Amino acid sequence: MGVYSDNPRQQLNAAWQVATSALDQWAKQVTAATSEAADKLDPALRAALEAARAVVTGNWGACQCPCATAHPQDQNVCEGGAIMTRRVAGRDMSLCAPCAVAQGVAEMRR
Repeated sequence: MGVYSDNPRQQLNAAWQVATSALDQWAKQVTAATSEAADKLDPALRAALEAARAVVTGNWGACQCPCATAHPQDQNVCEGGAIMTRRVAGRDMSLCAPCAVAQGVAEMRR
């Protein structure tokens, strides 16, 4: 708190500054932790929603990737078992993990 003072107003002011600084630090830590948790939760939540949608629609997971056009440089990577849905050429398509990654890499090259 610095130098001790007999003045109650100065004591209150110093205590207030320490308290607001601690509160500011706490708020920053809570914001960072909340953001990190949301970043980790978001993919898990999307995967759960995709799984629920597959159960409801009866799509049990055949990869629908047009490999020859979506990732022509990575032929024969398809596992056949879809794990996610991605919008490709204006429509939702079920994709296996290797095809999804290969498509992402193909888009990065552009």
